[in-house]
Amino acid sequence: MKPGLGKGLACLLVILGLLLPPGGVKPALAGEGQTATAVAASIFGVIGTTAIAYGMWRNRPSQQDKPKEPGLFPGEFYVGGYLGASLVQSTDLKFNNLFPEGGGRVTARNQKFNNPAVVGGLKWGYFLKRIPYLGFELETNFAANRVKQQQVRLSRPVQGFTQATLRNDDWVTWTSALHIVGRYGFLPDQEVPFGRLQPYVGIGPGFVVIYDEVDAAKNFAIDVMAGLRYMMLKNVSAFVEYKFSHQWDVELDSHELVTPAGAVQRGTATFNYDSHRIVVGVAYHF
Repeated sequence: MKPGLGKGLACLLVILGLLLPPGGVKPALAGEGQTATAVAASIFGVIGTTAIAYGMWRNRPSQQDKPKEPGLFPGEFYVGGYLGASLVQSTDLKFNNLFPEGGGRVTARNQKFNNPAVVGGLKWGYFLKRIPYLGFELETNFAANRVKQQQVRLSRPVQGFTQATLRNDDWVTWTSALHIVGRYGFLPDQEVPFGRLQPYVGIGPGFVVIYDEVDAAKNFAIDVMAGLRYMMLKNVSAFVEYKFSHQWDVELDSHELVTPAGAVQRGTATFNYDSHRIVVGVAYHF
């Protein structure tokens, strides 16, 4: 392929990616700032995905043994999928101005999640040619962690009660993350010169959407991972990973507390959200 044609195709892919609407997400009862953040993150995600897709096409198996012109995206690309278990830590819900109770902040302590839940996702990655220890990875995954009906302690009385009930609720979490990845290779051979056994770590920003039955929250997070990959074939690997994601001050509107007298109280719930995920998967390398 001529260099000019390759660069033109890359630009075309990026333009097409930008024209794709970030659809597929149900509307959220969120503010304009949150919506703008979600749209911006979706656009950057599409740009990154189309760039990696172009790199994988340029390094497809039929071209790997042919001389490559210098230019866009030399290196190792991979795409993979995984399944595993998601565990969410208990958290305190801080309610502001409950209605119709009124008053100041009240905290519902130690909301528990029905762990573990199933998580599934996809990932696209790239390691540099000149520095094969360093790479970048985009991933997206879904998990559903149910909140069963439970009693919680309150930090102050609400209508004279120091306990309340949280009703059954389904929390679906959609996480997208960009990682800077470092790896090392063991057991090198002629087929896989870098090494068949590859431990790696990654860290980077995440963008998370949490849906409950009434509202949705969009937040940035810190996302870290540690994994071990084994190259079963020259282009096929199996991997196991541990992932951790932390979000600060997540907000869900119209969240409910029910007093022992049966009175429903509603307010904005603010909380931290920590999730641990253990997954196994396979990947194809270009």
